[in-house]
Amino acid sequence: MGNTKEKAMGQVIRIAILSWSAALLTASYAGMLSKMDPTFIATVFTASAATFGINTMKKGGEDEHKEEPKREEVVAEAPPEPPASEVAPSLEERVEALEEGQVQPRT
Repeated sequence: MGNTKEKAMGQVIRIAILSWSAALLTASYAGMLSKMDPTFIATVFTASAATFGINTMKKGGEDEHKEEPKREEVVAEAPPEPPASEVAPSLEERVEALEEGQVQPRT
């Protein structure tokens, strides 16, 4: 008989904590308790609900079986080398052209 009373008292305490935390969260979200941070109370609510087997985490419903889209690997090829006639002159060639007056310096 003592074990039954303990189980009943445990249930009453868990229900009281669940009700208390639910009331505080409701009051906080309704704006009645503006100075209270609801994070701790939400944790207490989640933990006390979990003792009854209630999962308060959001489930996606249909999203549980949703498969990730398959990604295709795209291999980018290096651009082709420019033809030899389009290759930029070397630094020495550009300096020589500048010194010889073939190219006007930028201002």
